[in-house]
Amino acid sequence: TRRDTTMTFTCFVLCDMFNALSCRSQEKSVLQLGFLTNTTFLIAVGFSLFGQLMVIYFPPLQSIFQTESLTINDLFTLTVIASSVWIVDEMRKLVVRCWRSQNKT
Repeated sequence: TRRDTTMTFTCFVLCDMFNALSCRSQEKSVLQLGFLTNTTFLIAVGFSLFGQLMVIYFPPLQSIFQTESLTINDLFTLTVIASSVWIVDEMRKLVVRCWRSQNKT
């Protein structure tokens, strides 16, 4: 269905955005780097999210991409699911930092 297509496509886009956030550093947490420190990155993510919203809510693009409008609850659910990519990588970075600091002594 169109809803399934929209949910899947949006989940992939959000996973990609959270992955891009995680990939800013191999070892440092995003919290250490700061969310607003890379203007070019923020602009790129902003354009990607804007494009996704256009595909979801702009009727001519809905027709082309076979999508339909999502509710705010749908977007919230997809954001929670997609953020797991970022959360798991933040945990991995923490484990790596702890392991390296223990092996230095």
